[in-house]
Amino acid sequence: MRHLAALVISVLVLLAPARAQWDTAGAARSWCPVYAGGSLAAVGTAFTYVPPMRALQVDLRDAVQADGHSRLFVEDYVQYATVALPPALNLCGLESRHGFWKMSLLEGGSYLFGTALLHAGKYGLKVQRPDNSAFNSFPSGHTFTAFTGAEVLRREYGEEYPWLAVAGYAVATFVGAMRVHNNRHWLGDVLAGAGLGVLSVSAVYWIFDN
Repeated sequence: MRHLAALVISVLVLLAPARAQWDTAGAARSWCPVYAGGSLAAVGTAFTYVPPMRALQVDLRDAVQADGHSRLFVEDYVQYATVALPPALNLCGLESRHGFWKMSLLEGGSYLFGTALLHAGKYGLKVQRPDNSAFNSFPSGHTFTAFTGAEVLRREYGEEYPWLAVAGYAVATFVGAMRVHNNRHWLGDVLAGAGLGVLSVSAVYWIFDN
């Protein structure tokens, strides 16, 4: 029952940011992504460091790995889909909130800013991966990358094309789920990586989108 509860919680929290794309005009400047990203990061940290919640994610890992399934690391490639999509859609003629170059700079800045924080966590906190391969598990870099692209996609296209925002977050959630499926990350790593991606985009857009 404990691993089932953890799975339900994780799905609900991961889907929370997708609600932002239903906002009315001015959504990209709202605080909803900050609250969502902060919630993801906070819950991910709790799953990593609060003993009862850490026990839940261990149970979830054990349940997911119990059947001895094969591992297909498709997320190694899929993680970049959401990052490539915003500028690619613009080049294909779909109107975005910003022009190609400014959007690309905002996305690149978000990724660089978040990557600095990501590596500070990975190599400063030294959380062991569930497969015991290394001590750089927290937060998940794959999930961070996917959610960074998904949030940029929502900000640039979500108001006119809400289905694109939903698709972006669906792909990003798939990436996070695959990291757990492949025993490369704990649930807390994935949640924190997702939150860091959303918060990084929010910070860079807040500073430079004026």
